[in-house]
Amino acid sequence: MAKPKWDVPVAVVGGGAVGLAVALALSEGGAPCALIGAVDVPREDGRTAALMQPSIALLDRLGVLGELGERRYPLAAIRLIDATDALVRAPTVTFRAAEIDLDAFAVNVSNADLVRVMTAELRRRPQVRLETGFATGAAFHDDHVAITLADGAVITAGLAVAADGRDSPLRNAANIGARSWAYDQVALTFHVRCTRDHEDVSTEFHTRAGPLTFVPYGDYTASVVWLVRPAEARRLMALPAPALAAACQRQSASLLGDLTLTTPVGAVPMRGLIAASAAAPRLMLAGEALHVFPPVGAQGLNLGFRDAADVAAAVQAHAGDPGGAEAISAYESARRLDAVTRTLGVDLLNRSIIAGWLPADLLRGAGLAAAANIAPLRRALMRAGMGQAVA
Repeated sequence: MAKPKWDVPVAVVGGGAVGLAVALALSEGGAPCALIGAVDVPREDGRTAALMQPSIALLDRLGVLGELGERRYPLAAIRLIDATDALVRAPTVTFRAAEIDLDAFAVNVSNADLVRVMTAELRRRPQVRLETGFATGAAFHDDHVAITLADGAVITAGLAVAADGRDSPLRNAANIGARSWAYDQVALTFHVRCTRDHEDVSTEFHTRAGPLTFVPYGDYTASVVWLVRPAEARRLMALPAPALAAACQRQSASLLGDLTLTTPVGAVPMRGLIAASAAAPRLMLAGEALHVFPPVGAQGLNLGFRDAADVAAAVQAHAGDPGGAEAISAYESARRLDAVTRTLGVDLLNRSIIAGWLPADLLRGAGLAAAANIAPLRRALMRAGMGQAVA
């Protein structure tokens, strides 16, 4: 093999928010690393992420929360409304952060803003090397991994962290299997202006096609994620902006008043995935390389940030050989159960909404009724939803 471009203890592959969080957390602990796939100008596609309190704490610890400035919008409550027209309708449930002594469950931020400020912070850290080229594959050896870039260059490392997405080249190169599935759903994403104040409440309408969610994104503004059937997605995207806004307003029973679209509409086919393991010799998986699920309950990026924190913890605890058997086993133990239970839990909730099956409706309704009426249970669910201990 030709002399590698770089030789580093840890190479993080993937320039999205999870890969950036991994690299920041590693450098915060003093571990030199490389980030492969850094993005100089993130794509402005209007997509946002609701970051729960543990993710907010992580960003604060990594020195990037303040860089978001005022472009972070609080979610003081989360409201679930049954709009399935089920025979037995579930009660509306509102989870309020104040019940567990928080000002807000989360802040809603632009994905592009997040990537921009995290990348800028990494560029200020001399122990991190940034590579804008993309990884196309890897060869795993007893004592190192050799990562091939699109231009043919090679970077060697004691450990690779694959944060390179659902079709992860590194996961495939390591022969880690993954169970994947598709949903008969497409997520439409856009922003709206409202004539009624959302009062910092994120509202999720459960319809037979999937949730329609309004997440606060500034005064009288919300980011919208609307799960619909593929044929309906095509119909809605063919509408002029005022007609699409009117359709969204009808589906939400004008809860936020008159709606006006303020961004183009994105469309993302819904898929699910869970990798057969969270790690392999010389490799740890993070983010969508490990788990993919629909945008229900704001779990996706928050789970990816927990992956990032656990990568850093495993590396710091086994700094002598960050890709060795002990580090790999520690990470697998830390992440496997959480990744599986969250992925399957969101999958079950999503399928229970769209199934149209009476027993599923009854179980979901009973669960929401219990959450609405039993305060200790409601508080436990709120803490569990944020990845906190419920005791």
